Amino acid sequence: MPIHPLRRFFRGPILRTELSKTFWLALPLMLGELSSMGMGLAGTLMIGHLGETALAASGVAGVVFVMSMLLVWGSIRMVPTPVAEAHELRDGEKVRTLLGAGLLLGLILIIVCASLLWIGVQYFDLLRQDPEVSRLAVGYLKIIIYSMPVLILFAVLVNFMDAFTYVRLTMFVSFFGLALDVTLNWLFIFGQFGLPRLGINAIAMNTGISHAAMTLVLAWVLWRKGELQYFRAARTTATAVWQQTRRFIRYGVPSALQIMVEFAAFGAGTIIIGQISKTEQAAHQIAINLISVTYVTIMGVSTAGMIRIGQALAYKSRVRIWMAGVATMVLAMLIMTAPTLAFLVFPRSIVWLYIDDPKVIGIATTLVFFAGLFQLADAAQASSISLLRALNDVLVPSAISFVAFWLIGLPLGYWLAVDQGWNAKGIWMGYLVALALQAVMFVSRFFVLVRRQTTE
Repeated sequence: MPIHPLRRFFRGPILRTELSKTFWLALPLMLGELSSMGMGLAGTLMIGHLGETALAASGVAGVVFVMSMLLVWGSIRMVPTPVAEAHELRDGEKVRTLLGAGLLLGLILIIVCASLLWIGVQYFDLLRQDPEVSRLAVGYLKIIIYSMPVLILFAVLVNFMDAFTYVRLTMFVSFFGLALDVTLNWLFIFGQFGLPRLGINAIAMNTGISHAAMTLVLAWVLWRKGELQYFRAARTTATAVWQQTRRFIRYGVPSALQIMVEFAAFGAGTIIIGQISKTEQAAHQIAINLISVTYVTIMGVSTAGMIRIGQALAYKSRVRIWMAGVATMVLAMLIMTAPTLAFLVFPRSIVWLYIDDPKVIGIATTLVFFAGLFQLADAAQASSISLLRALNDVLVPSAISFVAFWLIGLPLGYWLAVDQGWNAKGIWMGYLVALALQAVMFVSRFFVLVRRQTTE
């Protein structure tokens, strides 16, 4: 009896080869992403020693800051695939145009996002948080506004370097930034060696310093790397740059909308929990920080998948697109198996690393267990949505996210948290349902789009 082609693919060497290529491309990206997340993780661990008020303030301030940056992350995520495609073909004019458009996009995003964050600071009281929590959070946000230009420029440059497959370079740059950031935070959060004791404000200040240093390194390499001379010697026009910038905006804004819908739901959950109690909010912040670490790991895999699809598009190969997508999703779920088991088996031990308050530990342990339940679904949805972006499919995924989170997950979570007295556990049950729905819909849509590809 003949073997079905799909069974042959999953059992044979083709998948293993594609998995190997994707893994070795993704590994430095994952480590780099983890280094970036390590800045937030280390800062949260240090802030935990200042008490639940400081921890809650860093959590709610982080929500406001992230909301102001979602447009950046959504728009910049459209960069790697076309750059990888043009670089694979060594199309210097196209790469030069993409770089100019990326920098112009970054300038636009700096103006827009800094304005959004300033508005968030002015109307922070509308969030109805604990007064002391609000005071600390506003101080943090006022400082981090000044870090936004280097944060956005770094995001642009690192996506270009990754698309050129200089992933080891960006990994080591991220390690350097992590070491610098952690050292500065340790010095200024606690006021070591007579330095000012800045508390959570130190994180806002040092985020800008560390990213400025990393940006300078990337810019120097981009302009000095001998292999990239082919595009530095090329020429483009202002018209071509503006048209490409408009294309980035055309697909980037809907892409950002999908991210915004999802993160806004997580942010709304944080606000609702903060209105219940700051103890619940502190526990929620610990669990959120943990799933953020696992999420950015999958973002490394997702970026690798987008680069692989860009390379497949250069050869106009539908089969390569399909293989790159399958390998990306399989790899993401395999990697997420480890945190899934850790969160389900050792939730209390993990939470204990953050804080020694028994009340917070008890609540956070339950939330981390909930996080373990949806890790595989999160891997599937996070990797597949990046594949959809690589194919410029952005509007339908945004609608799917809106339905999953705002019409189903968040209302369910609010009902369980407030009406049924589940508190933070209710919100996390809503997250579980929404992420599972997204995973099914995004994965299905990727295969539908690949079948529609006109390339062979």
